[in-house]
Amino acid sequence: MRWDNLQILLAIYREGSLTRAAKFLGLDQSTAGRRLSALEAELGVVLFIRSKTGFAPTQAGDAAIVRALEVEASINGLVDDVTSSSHSAVGTVRLMGNAWTLERLSCQAVGAFLKKNPQLNLRTISLLRNSHVRGEASVSIWFEKKPESGEFSVRLGEVPYALYQSVSVDPGPNWVSFYDEDERRPMISSAISRLRQKGDTMRFTATDASILHCAVAAGVGRGLLPMCLAEADTRLKRINSGPPELMRTLWIHTHPDTVETKRIKVMLKWLRESFDQVFLP
Repeated sequence: MRWDNLQILLAIYREGSLTRAAKFLGLDQSTAGRRLSALEAELGVVLFIRSKTGFAPTQAGDAAIVRALEVEASINGLVDDVTSSSHSAVGTVRLMGNAWTLERLSCQAVGAFLKKNPQLNLRTISLLRNSHVRGEASVSIWFEKKPESGEFSVRLGEVPYALYQSVSVDPGPNWVSFYDEDERRPMISSAISRLRQKGDTMRFTATDASILHCAVAAGVGRGLLPMCLAEADTRLKRINSGPPELMRTLWIHTHPDTVETKRIKVMLKWLRESFDQVFLP
């Protein structure tokens, strides 16, 4: 029985659909579908019931998932035991988060991290904040996201946001803002509501700070931006002096079953040590 076929089983269980499972594993959907079919044919059972709302495991699927989780834990333990004398972690770790946070890490800190850990591979995945980790070697970083499904969570740090506009283009009464339909605590929208004047208009919204950064620089409107993105951009000027208008808490999430593995320990240490360089102005 092939481990990569069992990985499809676990990815569908964790993500709820074949499409998201394929994306999570970095596969195309047809390849993921073939691997699931191969596993079902090998076992002689149907593992998931397909519906419009996603994939639900059958009784046989539930039993297979339990065993596959045990196999996964054994493989992780084997890797750690075999490489215990090595200073470098071994294997692949998936890092999930907003596109702009992953971009900052990639530009500022990933190179040195991979050089220091030559046997470790890093797979970054920019997903929605409702994506979560459930047992595989994965870490996610999100703002103000409470732990779910037994996740292990730790505060990474406070990211300052300030109000900026274009140096060369007067945005007039126009604003830009972060917008997420699933956001339960709209901190940026609430902060902007306090800062806007009567007659100001919200002309542009986006789900990622990098897009808002470009819009503010182009003069589309003024907006709250992470200071780590905006301070070094000569196209922008800060509107108000003094303390940041907003502080957002960035959290690390991983699964308790993997938090003691060498790969995850190395990742958590790196994220903590890189925070000031990556996310502070």
